[in-house]
Amino acid sequence: MTRRALGEARRYVVAALALELVLAPLGILRGRLLAGVGAVCLAFFRDPERRLEPEPDTLYAPADGVIVGIDRAPEPWLPGADALRISTFLALYDVHVNRAPAPGEIALAETVPGSFAPAFLGRATDNHRKRLAIDDGGRRVVLVQIAGMVARRISSWAWKGDRVSPGDRIALIHFGSRAEVLVPAGTAEPLVAVGQRVKAGITPLARYVPAAGTGAA
Repeated sequence: MTRRALGEARRYVVAALALELVLAPLGILRGRLLAGVGAVCLAFFRDPERRLEPEPDTLYAPADGVIVGIDRAPEPWLPGADALRISTFLALYDVHVNRAPAPGEIALAETVPGSFAPAFLGRATDNHRKRLAIDDGGRRVVLVQIAGMVARRISSWAWKGDRVSPGDRIALIHFGSRAEVLVPAGTAEPLVAVGQRVKAGITPLARYVPAAGTGAA
């Protein structure tokens, strides 16, 4: 567990410790709650080291989990009527550290209030979420980080104006969530399929296609 991940876990351990102190005079739990929460935090907030040698014109998975959707959707931060959207569901047992899918500068960032539906449902796109636009050389990638129904919290580790590289740690979504990568429709093709497991900063997610008439992306 990295120092940043440990900092995120601390709030839950402190809450468990406070509850233990309240219940101690009653002889209830006797350390079992604290031990249980500590074990859960060690598992959930794990943050393994990963090395990536990014390939050109390639987008990478922003999160560990399962691909639950490859479709088109409107995206106001991208040109055109629709965008290619690739959605990843993070189960409770997945690593929840999010990583940058592409290189560039975080040009736009916003927090959007919303509901807290289970993250594996399609309507979770209306949940509480954070949105980032990453710009690089005329290309823009939008990353949407969506909170689930359990902890309902997203901790940002990168902000507007920061430069990121593929695989850089940029956020942590707490206890079950969803991550979506969007690019202008027709500019990239998926390299994954629905139902496939992916790893953040490791699995190639999509690749830009050559621009019409140029033979190069």
